[in-house]
Amino acid sequence: MGPKLNALLISLGVRRFDQIADWTRAEIDEVDAHLGSFKGRIDRDSWVEQAGLLARGDIAAFEARFGELGSEKT
Repeated sequence: MGPKLNALLISLGVRRFDQIADWTRAEIDEVDAHLGSFKGRIDRDSWVEQAGLLARGDIAAFEARFGELGSEKT
């Protein structure tokens, strides 16, 4: 997640993985409506699943499913 998307989520009050992990379909749709050019990323990039793993501290499962943390910078 880049700085623009991060700033947008913060402006919507989203600051922690556990918040995203607990989103209902209605909350996903509500947030998605604010994402502009990022619309659709919540489902497409499996944010709820990713956030759930990270909120639980299950880094091994996250990396097995989504790749190494920080790998997008290399």
